[in-house]
Amino acid sequence: MKGFRQIIWLIRKDLALQFRTKDTLILIFVFSILVVLIFSFAFGPIFPDDPEDRAKLAASVLWTAFSFAGIITLNRSFDLERANGAIQGVRLTGVDPSNFYLSKVISTLVFLTMLELIVTPIALQFLEVLDVLPAIVQERLLLTLLKLIGVLAIGTLGFCAVGVIVSGISTSTHGKESLLSVVLLPLIFPVIMAGAKCSVSLLTTGGLEGNFWISILVVYSLVFLASAYLLFEFVIEG
Repeated sequence: MKGFRQIIWLIRKDLALQFRTKDTLILIFVFSILVVLIFSFAFGPIFPDDPEDRAKLAASVLWTAFSFAGIITLNRSFDLERANGAIQGVRLTGVDPSNFYLSKVISTLVFLTMLELIVTPIALQFLEVLDVLPAIVQERLLLTLLKLIGVLAIGTLGFCAVGVIVSGISTSTHGKESLLSVVLLPLIFPVIMAGAKCSVSLLTTGGLEGNFWISILVVYSLVFLASAYLLFEFVIEG
């Protein structure tokens, strides 16, 4: 119970700081919309007529936008804790390093999922994906969109599980932004690839039955989450 209270307190602290300043939220929202607009103007105004090609375009845009928005968020996630030794102050309160890690993962997950809830419908509308969806998908459009958000959330969990520990390592070095991108992108490539494949499947068939990639997405996310949870103590003490 004590560990649970620690995690809740840390999550509330992170979200309060993010929404109080709002600079990161505005930055990643504008950046994500800019990515969507660039792809829209690059491939439009006449998009591919084939539903599968349109779905591949939409999946590429969504995962590109959210991956780079996630990197921006992670770059700033440890700034306050590392500044002026604040992270040591948190540790002196008796917070377990593993709970600190989980709180960072959950707060970043909540932050990015909120972004996805806003940007995903905008991206689908700009790319005119909804106009060419197969009839089977049109009949259960709301359920398909909820499944798509779920896939994005699972992928974001894997992204955060890897990204938080890499961000924790890179913030104590020079050139942290470059180091984070160089180290993180190869590690999250399976998440992006599996998430994009699942997104294409949802937009073309409306389901994930028998989809190999959803298993890859879930297993990879959980394995990295468990591994980083056990190893984060060595990062925070570095």
